[in-house]
Amino acid sequence: MASAVVTAPIAVAKAFSPGHITGFFEVPHTEIKDPLFRGSRGAGFSVDVGIETAVSVYDGGRMAGSKVLINGKAARPREAEVSQWVIDYYLKDADKQYFVKAEHEIGIPVGFGMGSSGAAALSLSYALNEALGAGKSTTEAAQVAHMAELACRTGLGTVIAEFAGGFEMRRTAGAPGVGTVDRIPLGDGDQYKAVIFCMAPISTKSFLAGRMAEINGLGGRMLARLAESRSVDDFLGMSYQFAGTLGLTEGVCRAPLDALKQRGFAASVALFGHTVFTLVPGGRAAEAADALREFGGRLIVCGIDGTGARVTRHR
Repeated sequence: MASAVVTAPIAVAKAFSPGHITGFFEVPHTEIKDPLFRGSRGAGFSVDVGIETAVSVYDGGRMAGSKVLINGKAARPREAEVSQWVIDYYLKDADKQYFVKAEHEIGIPVGFGMGSSGAAALSLSYALNEALGAGKSTTEAAQVAHMAELACRTGLGTVIAEFAGGFEMRRTAGAPGVGTVDRIPLGDGDQYKAVIFCMAPISTKSFLAGRMAEINGLGGRMLARLAESRSVDDFLGMSYQFAGTLGLTEGVCRAPLDALKQRGFAASVALFGHTVFTLVPGGRAAEAADALREFGGRLIVCGIDGTGARVTRHR
């Protein structure tokens, strides 16, 4: 990589993407190679914690280059695989040579099924599009993030969910602008809160290997049922069944799930991480959180992000 010239950046932009938890999904079989038409169908929700990415663009002189930082520290190549894909995509089409510094401020655990790779790619694509003046619509910028996830095999439908925000069903597979998302209102009264308990990471890439036969069919049937009921309780119950089919409700997740059940809370395991989650009316969030405090892990109590990814600072 080229080194940045020590000058002021010619453009700076920031963008935020919410994190996301998927309860169940399926990957439709297709012969189509175009990544914009590939992905997953399923259901989940975006949370109001996630990743904010700042992009600084410098005149690169005769050479383009980049640097990625995560929470202030230089990222190792494996940590920045998806980010580097997005940067390279934009730089190859840029009108001149630039040096890009991308700084991810990550507010969610990485590798715990909270959509961190999709949120990094999406917030970075939005910020780069803005800083470089690439002229893409938000949908087109989100499509770049979707392609990055597929190319790096870190996700299948997270980007379109984080693009839309809210409690959602991904009805047809594909990138934003191609796949379709149906948001389910969470209703009036007490605002829902997500109570999330992260214990150990899982590699999505390795976990999915050879598991498609177990996932497909079941996820599709669940999506059809949720489309009829549009119920949080149904979503949680089916998510638990889906996670159980994959063996995720056993092991380290069993005791926290039982603790929530004893207090009357339906819960499941995020895809993919040893991460227990539930959705509860705001007035019961503290009770659900208390049920998990005796176990070793990171507890997150947060709201639902109803906006989706967005630029937070313009160039």
